[in-house]
Amino acid sequence: MKVFQQESLPAGLDNVVYGGMLPDVQASFRIFAAHLRKVNAQWSFPEHQHPMFELNLVIDGSQRMRVGDKQFVQKQGDLVWILPNDVHASLGAVDGHMMEYVCVHLEVTDPWFRQQISQIGQIVHPSGSKMESLLRPILMDLAQIARENTSSGLNLKLQTMHASFRIFTALSEVLLDEAVVSNQQTGDSGLAAQLAQLIEHQASTTVKGQEPFRITHIAKQLGYSPAHCNRVFHKAYGVSPRHYLSTVKLRQAKLMLMDPSHSIEHIAEQLGYKDLSQFSKQFKRWTNLSPTAYRHLSW
Repeated sequence: MKVFQQESLPAGLDNVVYGGMLPDVQASFRIFAAHLRKVNAQWSFPEHQHPMFELNLVIDGSQRMRVGDKQFVQKQGDLVWILPNDVHASLGAVDGHMMEYVCVHLEVTDPWFRQQISQIGQIVHPSGSKMESLLRPILMDLAQIARENTSSGLNLKLQTMHASFRIFTALSEVLLDEAVVSNQQTGDSGLAAQLAQLIEHQASTTVKGQEPFRITHIAKQLGYSPAHCNRVFHKAYGVSPRHYLSTVKLRQAKLMLMDPSHSIEHIAEQLGYKDLSQFSKQFKRWTNLSPTAYRHLSW
């Protein structure tokens, strides 16, 4: 069987009556600090913020929550959806009773999908609502896995991975059902998308010895100040432009390491590092593994 590289796939257009193309999808998702907790009446969690999306479902009891300037009671069965960098806190269980909840943090690398789910602006999704109905069974499954915690490390990871795909499928269903998906990008969201495209382009065209990434260059290209570009990008994607560039480079490095036809020296050069040592140190900072160790895990 002949194997074709992506760029040399045969056209196969002879005698085609009808056809259509679907968009390429390249994204990675991360489930972070997913946990189940049963807490007493004295428990609370201080005000904090982070660059991830958060899902919080109360399984038993009720808790007082604050997200931004909104304070409310999250009742049993209510799902709370928190956007990246929203300041939030749990002010404790209601009426001196115990409370049980499950919480999941989500990270999305694809800028378009991240922007779409950021349009889900409603914080509290009551029991029986569309979003709660789609996500509750998945979160309850995660709670049960955490409660039992009898699986081997491999099975536990596979079960969590399975749940993560279900979560992102459910979020896609919410977007499609509510018709909030938008291809129109104007104002700040349009600028953020332009910045993301330019950063991805820079990551894919970097050559050895090229001048390091600076937001000042891209900002000048677009006619804005660096401070404005940093603010707009962080608001849209939850991370700085430099952090986003690192995410893109890491994704490219992982994909290339999974292809044995690329030497690690070649990968380092393609990603713009001055030598193998610099690339290896950076990759280990990202993953806690050397490029060679990651390659062995991938085969």
